[in-house]
Amino acid sequence: MNRLKINVLLQTLMFLFTCGLLLFCVTTAVDAKIVFCIGNDLYVMNDDGSGRRRLTHNTTAEDNRPRWAPDGTQIVFTRYMDKAKAETSELFIINADGTEPQRLTHNKFRESYPAWSPDGRYIAFEGRDNEVHIMEVATRAVTQLTFPIDERHHGATAPDWSPDGTQITYERFSRVRKGVGVGFAGKLIYVMSADGQHQRRLQPRRRISDDMMQFEPRWSTDGQRILFDDCRWIGDRTRCRLSFARIGGVAHIITDLYNRFGDNFLISYAGWMENDRAILFAMKRLDKPAPNYDLYRYAFDTRKLRRLTHESSNEKYPDWTEGALSVSPNGKVATQWGNIKQPAHAD
Repeated sequence: MNRLKINVLLQTLMFLFTCGLLLFCVTTAVDAKIVFCIGNDLYVMNDDGSGRRRLTHNTTAEDNRPRWAPDGTQIVFTRYMDKAKAETSELFIINADGTEPQRLTHNKFRESYPAWSPDGRYIAFEGRDNEVHIMEVATRAVTQLTFPIDERHHGATAPDWSPDGTQITYERFSRVRKGVGVGFAGKLIYVMSADGQHQRRLQPRRRISDDMMQFEPRWSTDGQRILFDDCRWIGDRTRCRLSFARIGGVAHIITDLYNRFGDNFLISYAGWMENDRAILFAMKRLDKPAPNYDLYRYAFDTRKLRRLTHESSNEKYPDWTEGALSVSPNGKVATQWGNIKQPAHAD
């Protein structure tokens, strides 16, 4: 009888241990909502910066610009097969736990800036001729959506889908500016239908100038606003302001961030979080030696800014997901946009 009791006890303990291990794994999968890059590799971590895990281990290659699949089970990203050569970039997919990497493209020209469609069937990206393309994930069939308008309007990149999948926003070089190191200026945010039709500027009434550059458009969850970096050349420096705008509307600066930090900081790679109640971004100090990018979360309702990383390396290209197993919020928190914004440059 005693031996039987011992066996039952051992089996019970083994069962409880297995359940606990499974619960730990599931909890980890649920909480890992931020994917980002350090150096050459992809990492994931929880919303609060804890639970960091490394997904890739490169030596000669470099991974960047990761984006979550809509269901949170996979990540698409750019891999520079030779990190010293930009033209070697290809697109890859990897599972959220870092397993089963799949190469999507096998070309000899630059492919970057991937973004999933809301239904997970397509990936938009910058491809041949530095223009926007889409790939059907199941078949790998590629369709080019943008083409050079003329010699002064060519090069489109950084696509992002609207939440309903009917539109895509992107960057377009709109003017050639000679005598400047980058060689281009007048980079603007555009919007088009998901089939490439009806291409137009996000802000059609805004005056274009050679010193204006707009970067990294990201559509809000409610489909009403597009977040982007609004930059200008000032002397030998670039001054950027994280802003948002409705299609056809005026750009509004998120002024609270710049009231705190001024022009000593550069905010980049921003995206929405938590049903548009917060934003996630990378920020570096301009008066400190590189690398010093860190990741931050800013909540609109409380105006609370939380630093998520504290490293001496560069943490960049963050992207957030609800996750495949996470619970959807019961409702959105109303944000008083008028309290945190003001019109951008009076153009």
